[in-house]
Amino acid sequence: MKSIDINGVEIQVREKELKVNDLDFWAENPRVYSALRMETDETPSQEAIFEKMKSLDNVKALRWQIEKDGGLIEPIFVRNNVVIEGNSRLAAYRLLFKTDVEKWGKIKCYILPDDLSDNLAFSLIGTFHISGRAEWSPFEQAGFLYRHLQKSKKPIKEIAKDFGLKHKMAQLYVDTYEIMIAHDDNDQSHWSYYFEMLKNTNIIKMHENHSEMNIIDRLCDKIQDGEIEKATQFREIGKLAASNTKEAKDAMQAYLDNNESLEMAVTKISDEDKKKHAMKVATSFNEQLREKDFVAELLAEDEDFNYLMRKILTKLRRQIPD
Repeated sequence: MKSIDINGVEIQVREKELKVNDLDFWAENPRVYSALRMETDETPSQEAIFEKMKSLDNVKALRWQIEKDGGLIEPIFVRNNVVIEGNSRLAAYRLLFKTDVEKWGKIKCYILPDDLSDNLAFSLIGTFHISGRAEWSPFEQAGFLYRHLQKSKKPIKEIAKDFGLKHKMAQLYVDTYEIMIAHDDNDQSHWSYYFEMLKNTNIIKMHENHSEMNIIDRLCDKIQDGEIEKATQFREIGKLAASNTKEAKDAMQAYLDNNESLEMAVTKISDEDKKKHAMKVATSFNEQLREKDFVAELLAEDEDFNYLMRKILTKLRRQIPD
């Protein structure tokens, strides 16, 4: 027998080899959940879980590593023949089992008490993957915190303390996961976009002060539509929200309504960004003018271009001293 400590509770576990085919994946495990449960409210079958798990890169890497090591270095944790911790390793073993039934027919396990509560089970895997080794993605960690919060009914501050997290960061993770659920977005690659949006206090403050603009929902739509190309663009959006002026509000509204690009909207409220934009335009225009034959052709054949160039020259002569 071996004893382990889970949040101050001493649990007795037995180490034993169990048949690979007698074990089930735990559908509540974050790696399993993020792979399947975000796509449907129904609990997936064991076959569906394995089909999805075996396609994951980390499972393929584990299969190779386990085969190289000749077995597991760390046993998996099992309760009532359900794998609480080690679902990726079980999937890797199932793949190896197909190649050699004799060699990979059994897997090393720590057998947890049958009556171990879900609350303690969540705490156990959280200890491994949040405050311990971090092989879960931020999206999976957030999903774990969200479901633990729902099931345990414990305050988020207490859950954060259990796993050595700062309360504000744990809350931000849960808020980010919740808003993805609310907008039916199960694309893990979008995680950083929602996270950066909610992390930006200027955006949140403007959203709260101008509820009629519906800023957060509009930005969520832009994330899903691919209009926001990088999560780092929320720094620029934050600039629009940082200034408490009518110009800033109008610029934000124009951006939300797609009447203005983000770059142009920011130039309206930031002198520094206005200069950067002007330099960018001037540099690009200068490069274009180097194509002399092309420019000469435009001047000769395109009246609108010819008229615009004359206007530019007139304005520059007025502003640039001799």
